Amino acid sequence: MKRFLFVLIILIAIVLRFYNLSGYIQFLGDQGRDVLIVKRMLVEHQWTLLGPNASVGGFFTGPIYYYFMLPFLWFFNLNPVGPAYLSAFFGLATVILIYYFCKHFFNERVALVASFLSAISPKMVDISRFSWNPNPIPFFSLLAVLFLYLSATKHKKIFTVLSGVMVGILFQLHYIDIVFIAISGVSLLLLFPWKEWVKQIFLIVLGFIIGDGLFLAFEIRHGFPNFVSMWEFITRKGQTVAPRSLNFLWLYDDITRRLYEMLFYFQGWPLKPFLYFSLLAALLWAKRTWFTHRAKVIVIGAWYLIGIFGIGSYQGDLHDHYFVYLYPLPFIFVGLLAENFLKNKFLKYLVLPGIALIIYFSVKNAFFWQEPHNMFQQVKEIDEQVLFYANGQPYNLALISGYNSDFAYRYFLEVWKKPPITIENPDKDPERTTVTSQLMVICEEKKCEPLGHPLWEIAGFGRAVILDQTTGPAGIKIFKLVHYEQTQNPNFKF
Repeated sequence: MKRFLFVLIILIAIVLRFYNLSGYIQFLGDQGRDVLIVKRMLVEHQWTLLGPNASVGGFFTGPIYYYFMLPFLWFFNLNPVGPAYLSAFFGLATVILIYYFCKHFFNERVALVASFLSAISPKMVDISRFSWNPNPIPFFSLLAVLFLYLSATKHKKIFTVLSGVMVGILFQLHYIDIVFIAISGVSLLLLFPWKEWVKQIFLIVLGFIIGDGLFLAFEIRHGFPNFVSMWEFITRKGQTVAPRSLNFLWLYDDITRRLYEMLFYFQGWPLKPFLYFSLLAALLWAKRTWFTHRAKVIVIGAWYLIGIFGIGSYQGDLHDHYFVYLYPLPFIFVGLLAENFLKNKFLKYLVLPGIALIIYFSVKNAFFWQEPHNMFQQVKEIDEQVLFYANGQPYNLALISGYNSDFAYRYFLEVWKKPPITIENPDKDPERTTVTSQLMVICEEKKCEPLGHPLWEIAGFGRAVILDQTTGPAGIKIFKLVHYEQTQNPNFKF
């Protein structure tokens, strides 16, 4: 029966992560930027040791995610849906890893509940259905913790090294994962006697160097510019890193509540019993386990306590993807809660209604209730209109959008070998050779007024008039602009 349930959970996870990926795929500026870089690695052999730029701080992450994308973009013949399959595989692997992690740490009932909840969680499904560098973080977080535990219980150096490798990969995927350095360091100090500290720290640092090797190579070669920028950002007179409140009870309650809300998609009184009773179940488990399997308590306790404090010490806006390295924990804690209730002859009858409530909110907020937005196809159709307007002649491109960048649109234009010419600053191009005779403007805003717009790609083009315009998919407008001087020629035809 348990094997059947596990297979059923995996089938559910597969369907939710792979169903109609091309129809629902998110293909915005970040995804376009990534596939452009990976495409240039594959086709032009422009290899890189630098990853995406961080959303704050002015520094870059490591390039490891680009190398994860490489075989998928190659296998799908430069189709951007390929890297989305990468995320789907990581999402499926995370569900499987949660099962085996919980089975090893607790028992099979906890494993079944935790893996099932992670399989149906709208947030876990969401991050498995589009390509983005933070999306694989739950998988590597689990591995980092698991290897920490194995290093203490199996007494094999390789597990300490592997844990360091996972932390190095996490650091490349997103800078917020720097918290995992503290999690690993504190865990090692508590797991091993002080006589072994130097050796264990050496091993985990060695693993970190291996896992972060590509990025470290760039930093060493260029004098550590990103490390310096990151350090300056962190130490900016307490403006970046400091506890949001010295009331730590409130701090842990607030951050944990946010974590549970984003994973289970409900809040208020329905969520509170899951939140507080699951934390109580984890605390009771820790008390029972401390004298028999202390290493388990140490690694999970450090993961939660330091992880929550790390998020709670960031002074900027807390976006969902900042919490990603903590995503497996609520599923584990609720699994422990279900296990405790199942042992009680009265409380066991609450388990199924509780899981049913989570299923209800998960299904209610599932992606498949919405019509496929076909974003991938929309971008292609808009690019086809851009090329129709260009009529085989050189052109410049601009995007008016409050939330997006033009990399997604540039991707297909470059793959089709008809890329736009980028207008350079006058310092680099005093003769204005990069300014063509026509500018294609894509507008994603409801109100579109490209003439006189302050966007550099439009302002740099110069005084212009609208020669033609049309409306593409999803109401996105495409304008063809030409220089005002061209229209003053008597032979010019509108």
